[in-house]
Amino acid sequence: MKTSQDLFKQLDEAESLFSKGSIKVAQKKVREVISKSKELDKIPNKLRHKINFAIGQSRYFDDMSSFATNPKREELIKEISTIIQSPLESPKKQAHLIHDVQTKWQLLDLSSRPASKEQWNKFNELTNKAWEPCSEYFDELKQIKINNAAQRMEIINNINKYVEDNSSNWPQPKFLIQFLRQSFDEWQKYAPVLDKDLNKLRNAYFEAKKPINDAIKKQEQIVIKAKEALIEKVNAITDEDNDTCIKKFNDLKNEWKKAGSAGRKADNKLWDKFNKSADRFFNAKKEVIDAELIKANELLSQLKSDEISINEVLKSLSDLKNISKTKEFSSIQKQINNKRKEQESKLKQNKIDSYNNLLDAFLNNELDKIQVPSSIKNKLNEKPQEKSSSEALTYACVKLEALAGIDSLKKDAQLRQSIQMEMLTNKFNKVSNNLNSVDDLLIHFVNNISAKPTAAEKTLWKRVSKTIDILV
Repeated sequence: MKTSQDLFKQLDEAESLFSKGSIKVAQKKVREVISKSKELDKIPNKLRHKINFAIGQSRYFDDMSSFATNPKREELIKEISTIIQSPLESPKKQAHLIHDVQTKWQLLDLSSRPASKEQWNKFNELTNKAWEPCSEYFDELKQIKINNAAQRMEIINNINKYVEDNSSNWPQPKFLIQFLRQSFDEWQKYAPVLDKDLNKLRNAYFEAKKPINDAIKKQEQIVIKAKEALIEKVNAITDEDNDTCIKKFNDLKNEWKKAGSAGRKADNKLWDKFNKSADRFFNAKKEVIDAELIKANELLSQLKSDEISINEVLKSLSDLKNISKTKEFSSIQKQINNKRKEQESKLKQNKIDSYNNLLDAFLNNELDKIQVPSSIKNKLNEKPQEKSSSEALTYACVKLEALAGIDSLKKDAQLRQSIQMEMLTNKFNKVSNNLNSVDDLLIHFVNNISAKPTAAEKTLWKRVSKTIDILV
């Protein structure tokens, strides 16, 4: 005999099932409690109140179910009435049409509270009347319903066999749910059945599934406890280094993924709680990132206005370790590259200008006023030659044109050809006459010009200047 404490426990389980949405299972448990309570000599008032509350819950869900399904049943009654008013010429087609309506009715009974007696009597009366023109086909359809019942019984037997084979070592919940879903899909295929078989088969179907549903809930409870323990581990993380905290949280997140499913509703709630427990780490991380972003924007502004050098920016950037993938960091790098190109371009232009001004500065003794490399200054004569060496000047000019890929004058064609042969021979034999670089050829030109260059010699220098723009 059940004690009142046992019944209290069962009612608590029923209340939990109601809250989880397992309405049918909860209602069955309430009915069991009501039945067992009749065996007690006296029902305690507290238990009676709890039973009445559970009955109220059960009726509430029945009312909700009826509220959702009754309009659909009324539509099916209307469909049957339409068939009676406008019967089909083919009894077979009419029988199939009625069969489809009956199937829909029975599926509503399976998924929700059964129809009221008034609704059922009305539907049954109209269905019988609609069947009258189909008497020839009635026996055939009856056999279909009998066969459907046999198929449903086979599904129930398969479920029982599955329970027997797996109850000692249940598969993971996802496989159990998959099996139940497949069984339900099969069950849906074999409707309708005879009215006398409907309730019997439906009850047997729910009883067969019960051990599997219980196994799913039991495994989900284990996963729930495991995930609650992981949440507690997150709460226990208190390292001073925030990055270490985040790493530990990510490690626990990997454990979470391996823990399995706690059921869709519980999983979502636990996941939210798990992530909220780690919000403090990411909020602290965000504060660090925000501070670095402010610093990055300051550096970008200072770099654009030339307040600080590229090296100073690079040194400061090495301390900003948390924003390397942000657009602000990319903007600074882009600006650094632009600045470098700008500086390189400026240096290049300064060098070109100084080389172009080399001859005038040498002739006017103003080499200190231009930025010519000391390697050139040190190799120049102290003062211009008394007389220019036309051959040396032309050689330097034509060779610079050859190096720059600029066409020389027709009168210099033979010299150009000779120089090109010389360059090829030097390259092949890996020898040099020390007049292969721009600097050496410029020195050679300046050292072989007189203090007062002729117009022809100045023209040669103009030709040299054109090569400088390309070669420097």
